This record gives sequence, structure tokens and C-alpha cells, in this order.
Amino acid sequence: MAAPDPFGISIEELPSGGWSVLACCFDPFDTGIRTHRVGRASRILMNLRRDGWSCWWCSEPVPEFRRGDARYCCEGCRKRAARQRRHAKQVPSFPTR
Repeated sequence: MAAPDPFGISIEELPSGGWSVLACCFDPFDTGIRTHRVGRASRILMNLRRDGWSCWWCSEPVPEFRRGDARYCCEGCRKRAARQRRHAKQVPSFPTR
């Protein structure tokens, strides 16, 4: 699957402390791509309003070119989080008497 277009979304932090997220569409007749970009822009705006769209593992900001529903800033953080979840499931619990 191809990555999202890095120039399809414009993200700016406003001086008042809010965020501005715009979906840029170069072809007005290509409504399918515009619909996806608007959906991605609204998801990014929701993430920015909630927690600044930071990585769940390392708390660094998620780059703009990532998918709108991305939780991690890179594949390394995603894999480290998965390893930790798997390790937590494998820890045996000993029966108590």
C-alpha cells in the first residue's frame, strides 16, 4: 500500500495555541482522493487536539507523513511496543495457596 501524499495535508500551529489542518487537492474532478484527504485531515486534527499527536512509545511527535490513525512515530517504536505486549502475556503467574 502506498504511503499518504506528504503534500496532501498542510498542518500549522496557530499563534492562539490551536491547530490548522487543510486538505490540499490539486485536481478538482478527482473526488475520491479529496474525500480521503479530508478524512485524513479531520483524523489528524482530532489527534492534535487530544494529545498533540505524540508517539505512544517514546512520546515524540508523530511525523506529518504518517497515516492519520498512526499511533507510533516509526516502525521501531511500533515493534518495541508489540514486543513489550507479547512479553507481558508470556510472564507466568504462579498459583497462590
